[in-house]
Amino acid sequence: MNKIFTALIVTSIAAGQGYVGQQFGNGSINYSDRKIQATGIGAIPDIALTNAAQARRAALRIAKVDAMRNLVEIVNGITVDSETTMSDAMFDDVIKTQVRGVIRGAVQIGDVKYLSDTSIEVTYEVPMSGISEIMTPPSSPSPTGDVVPSGTLGSGLAAPTTSAVTGIIIDARGLGVRPAMSPRLLDQNGGVVYGPNNYNRQYAITNGVAGYSKTPEAASQDQRVMGNPLMVKAVATTGTNKADVVLGNSDVMKIKSADTSHGVLRDCRVLILLD
Repeated sequence: MNKIFTALIVTSIAAGQGYVGQQFGNGSINYSDRKIQATGIGAIPDIALTNAAQARRAALRIAKVDAMRNLVEIVNGITVDSETTMSDAMFDDVIKTQVRGVIRGAVQIGDVKYLSDTSIEVTYEVPMSGISEIMTPPSSPSPTGDVVPSGTLGSGLAAPTTSAVTGIIIDARGLGVRPAMSPRLLDQNGGVVYGPNNYNRQYAITNGVAGYSKTPEAASQDQRVMGNPLMVKAVATTGTNKADVVLGNSDVMKIKSADTSHGVLRDCRVLILLD
């Protein structure tokens, strides 16, 4: 059922510069703000209720159940990495139980909407960080024993420790790259330049492995890389889900040098430009 639901959804990347994600008829996956939303509708049940307030409460309960069911279906459509979607991962009973627990903690967003046909619509939201906590693999300890700094910016990203290179912008426009929770950067031989062993796991859970944007102007102002980002051009994408990005060897050397000097990969200061 989940796979059928996912296959029938028409996905899109919105035209706005600040939004990269998927829009569904009853919700969305926002890879920019790392939020997942679903709406639910509840009709007043055809039972004898003593007053209008009871009828609204009954419809509200039905709408919440519908929203939670839709959240499960929408979460199943998340692209985890270049080979895995959440619908694949949910075959694991442990992961399924943990994900359902995250969804049960969803919070209502906005006001209840009273529709013209007397039904009620509500929207519930879960942070993608809750799913990342389950799906982000453990990383090798930093050889320098680095930990996540306590001082953070408004987005949750730690303040840059240098005035030099403040992040990496990967221009992947024209390659059909798709947003994912855990994309990797690869060299032209298939070697991993940026993956679980290169970043701090807590950064990845809180802020995402990589950010996404649609224009160089918006990317350069993104707090993840803002300041003096290094921009490189991707040469290809790879994997079933087209989430991993392939870089030329000369650019790989630039990125490794920036990381050695400024820890940009450790801090997940990677942003990918999409069409």
